[in-house]
Amino acid sequence: MPSSKANIICLLQILWDYSDAENILSMKDIKSKMKLLYDREIDRRTVYDCLNALNQLGYDISMFEENKEGYYLRERIFDVSEVRLLMDSVYANNTIPARHSMDLIQKLQNLLSKPKRKLYNSLMICRGHTKTPNKETFYNIDMLDKAIAEQKKVSFIYTEYGFDKKLHQKGSHRHIVSPYSMAIYDGSYYLICGWDGVEEPHHYHISRIKDIQLMEEKSQPMPANFHLDEYIQNAVFMYSGKPERIKMKCHKYILDQVIMRFGTDIQIMPNDDETFTASLYANPNGMYVWALQFLDTCEILQPLALRERICKVVGDSPYK
Repeated sequence: MPSSKANIICLLQILWDYSDAENILSMKDIKSKMKLLYDREIDRRTVYDCLNALNQLGYDISMFEENKEGYYLRERIFDVSEVRLLMDSVYANNTIPARHSMDLIQKLQNLLSKPKRKLYNSLMICRGHTKTPNKETFYNIDMLDKAIAEQKKVSFIYTEYGFDKKLHQKGSHRHIVSPYSMAIYDGSYYLICGWDGVEEPHHYHISRIKDIQLMEEKSQPMPANFHLDEYIQNAVFMYSGKPERIKMKCHKYILDQVIMRFGTDIQIMPNDDETFTASLYANPNGMYVWALQFLDTCEILQPLALRERICKVVGDSPYK
């Protein structure tokens, strides 16, 4: 059995696992759990001494003198709503493999008391098949963080899905890039980077990167006029390419969807009680995919090339 010096550690673990504002431990509860969990017989004075020491060390423990019921750990790293938000973010992030998602969620649950953990133990990955199968994702993020901090290039193999629903190497060459930043878009991680001799930035889906290697060669600097938030907004559905001014006529029914997708930094002019015209900068390839979802409520006016491209596939439509 550990020496009596371990009493304070055991007590802290009991408070962490079993106490909160709705689950206050009495002195009897504490002594009982110390015996049951750690086979330690301690008296009330020892418990008081440990509680006072923990408070002096910065742990916010509510005492009997304050609440008239018992003792509980009042402040944690995250409150319940914050842990729930973090867990939901892990669930929604398709870049994190299903097994790693469950491991992360378990770690987040352990930040709560055991009574609070029971509120969330029924949550599960309902669409595990949409999670990436690439187990190198976390390693990729770690290596890219290091490369960005040290301003070094990286090389890697890029993959794509085959008809067997597995990832296979795309092309026969390794990609060598200067990493600028990483961003989360629609639940997936992307690497924003530069190619030698190409002014326009590019991006890669991090969960499709394999065999990443840190190079000794210094990365090229990020373009002076590059703004990550503008790049992400303009690259609709993360299609690469130079953004163009898009002008479209929409039914007011999809005003929420337009603003949620493209943000408030766009021009919107009402035409009448039923329609409005929106003007924004975006990647035409991404806009093509987006507009096809709203054929009955959205008409692309400009650029003409995008409008004609849509006309070829929609047949009888407002574009006629």
